[in-house]
Amino acid sequence: MPVDVKEPILNYWYRALHSPSGIELNTSDPEGVRARLYAVRREAQDSDLESIRIYLSPFDPTKLWLVKKVLQDETP
Repeated sequence: MPVDVKEPILNYWYRALHSPSGIELNTSDPEGVRARLYAVRREAQDSDLESIRIYLSPFDPTKLWLVKKVLQDETP
């Protein structure tokens, strides 16, 4: 999904939180978007969001992945 400047950045964190494994964002400025995402998460002070990590796609430098961290007891 493309990053929409009209949508609050915090919404992307909650979309990732409520998806099965995370979401993918398309952006022309991945480092800038990553910095904004982390700043908004810090301001929100929601500990549930700490379970999500941001990764730059190894396949496409214009994509960011917001991925849920797998907990040890969730592995088969």
